[in-house]
Amino acid sequence: SCGVARPTVLFRGKNMKRLLICFSVVMAATVVGAFHLPGTVAAKQVHSTSELSAATISSSTTSSETASPSSVGKRKTAVIVGAGPVGLAAALTLSNTPHNYDVKVIEQSTKRVKFYDPARAYLYNVNLRGQQWLSMFPSAMKKLQERGVVSRMDSLVVVPGDPSVPVPQPKTAVSSLAGSDKNITAVEVPVMASFWIPRHEMVNLLEETIEEEQQEKDETGRGEILMISSKKCIDVKALPDGKAQVVVQDTKSPDTPFENFYTADLVVGADGMNSDVRGALSDDSSIEKSSWVNMDRSKFRVRAWRSPSSGLRMKVLQFPPGFSIPNQEVDIMTTSQTMYAIQGVRKGPRDAVRLGFLPVKKEDAVRTGNVILPPNHNVWKLKTGEECRDWFQGAFPRLDWDKLIPPDSTEWDRFAQAKGTMFPPCQYCPKLQVAPPGGDSGVVLVGDAIHAFPPDIGQGINAGFGDVVALDRALKGEDLLTGARPTANISDEEVPPPTVSQALQEYERVRGPEIRSLIRLARFGAPYQYNQPLRKDKVGKMLWKANVAMRMLLNKLSFGLVSKPAILLTFGNNLTFRQAMRRADTTTGLLLSVATLLL
Repeated sequence: SCGVARPTVLFRGKNMKRLLICFSVVMAATVVGAFHLPGTVAAKQVHSTSELSAATISSSTTSSETASPSSVGKRKTAVIVGAGPVGLAAALTLSNTPHNYDVKVIEQSTKRVKFYDPARAYLYNVNLRGQQWLSMFPSAMKKLQERGVVSRMDSLVVVPGDPSVPVPQPKTAVSSLAGSDKNITAVEVPVMASFWIPRHEMVNLLEETIEEEQQEKDETGRGEILMISSKKCIDVKALPDGKAQVVVQDTKSPDTPFENFYTADLVVGADGMNSDVRGALSDDSSIEKSSWVNMDRSKFRVRAWRSPSSGLRMKVLQFPPGFSIPNQEVDIMTTSQTMYAIQGVRKGPRDAVRLGFLPVKKEDAVRTGNVILPPNHNVWKLKTGEECRDWFQGAFPRLDWDKLIPPDSTEWDRFAQAKGTMFPPCQYCPKLQVAPPGGDSGVVLVGDAIHAFPPDIGQGINAGFGDVVALDRALKGEDLLTGARPTANISDEEVPPPTVSQALQEYERVRGPEIRSLIRLARFGAPYQYNQPLRKDKVGKMLWKANVAMRMLLNKLSFGLVSKPAILLTFGNNLTFRQAMRRADTTTGLLLSVATLLL
């Protein structure tokens, strides 16, 4: 249920076996933590107060307050809609040198994400692509390394559902036997340069980085960042002078007709899959186009495809830290940095279930068992805590449920009443920005506002951070793929930075094809890794495995001339998504040509 399947050895040979095991485990385990669902969260305030006060910014602030008094007329201003990780990353980037924007981050939620919340208890897996943005802020990168768990290729324990079958020992020193002072002997393996981190920890480290950067803004000339909660974007307009205006409504008083508005040189929509900013840009009834008169609003409507994992539902069941798994001789004491996949004993298409546990850094942290199943599964029909307890006891007879979750615990009722989350379709927005021709302002989309997909390929937050890196380079006038600064042909002098309008057009020109390739990868990369119990999914998984095995074999036999499967090509950051998909398409064309000749 955490996307972890027992690795299948498809060929003989030590190297090939190791490669396939690494591929199966890492790909499957990585993707769940990278899932970045839509939804909004209130960021921790930049100032020390837990609630916004008059000293920071009033809830009725209007567009006349687009910059601090000391910076009026000196700085450009930006409004970022959405205070998730990608929105906070955009705020840090735009307020920093050389942009030095004064930034307002608008968030519709009144809740903060400082602490663990079982309703949003999913993990990110920040890989090399995401770390490209984090490397711009060494403090944030250091926090990730300190608070995240390094992704290992062999830190998975698959627990059989039948209590009479012994639990296999893990290969790494990350799980120990109950009552034993000795860890299981470790096997040295390469370490993936990616980190598991809970969502609330990711938001916290970004907020802390903002606080640190803001403490030095007077000395460094950085712009100011203000967080504004309880404001929902209801429209985005273009003003006669070319600037953008964000119209908001107070979520604490949604029936109040009074509206606030914020005017800025640059508006960034980082408000998730159901983006209000994108919705306003696509709405034909939106009144004022002004200098956006040539805008094709239909291109802001998403294009979506369903993959085999789209529509899967997910809930989490909370387990105590360091819980034990009964074994034949000595119980297994779980450790926080080990992945576990506990199998159930039921095998029917609407009864088969697994519990998946992803790693966390803190030993005293609650362990969340992921339950990921089709929407017609019997577990979603359970309405009361007692029904859930009885069902899970029958599905997992190995576990001592009275010790794990006592009958009088409120956890069963919480699980029964929780809404959970649903994996989205693979979707993208064809248009990424709008700006007045030749102007120095505009509106741009980043993160899930332009691309959303199930967590199959582990690229959710990483693609969002990649959008911010591309936007940063576009505003600097750098090459969006390499970061190289262009020079004049004759004098080798640096080219002046572009206007905001020019930068946003370049961002769309280069980033657009990347996102389309990313969505293609999400549709076909690894959609069957959740062990979906329906027969059609089992057949699809067999065909998918055969396709992967054939490409890996051809890659080995051709000494690399035939490319690996696309999902493997995107593990690092040496290839863009577009380059990876082109290589995969070349292999597909070759296979089709051979098949045609044979026929």
